[in-house]
Amino acid sequence: MDAAEERIAASLDRLAREIRRVNLGQQALFAFVDSLVKTLLTCIAEPPRDAYDQAVARGKVRYDRFLKSVGVGMVGDSHAAMTELLNRGEER
Repeated sequence: MDAAEERIAASLDRLAREIRRVNLGQQALFAFVDSLVKTLLTCIAEPPRDAYDQAVARGKVRYDRFLKSVGVGMVGDSHAAMTELLNRGEER
């Protein structure tokens, strides 16, 4: 019985360490994306008013292509999640 408890405790400890690593990875990714967005919003100029609608339409097309390319590069559960996101975007 004690050996089983020790294995369970060791498994829980490993799981806790993995969860902490995933959490740190998510925090780092959020910080990176936040910095990237701030840089883009600071450095990219707004399009002129007369070209705004066309720029938005082009941006949406580029974004859709981007999502599709990311989806192609993903496998497993991540691929299923991206497919769901793409399908949601097509419903709009």
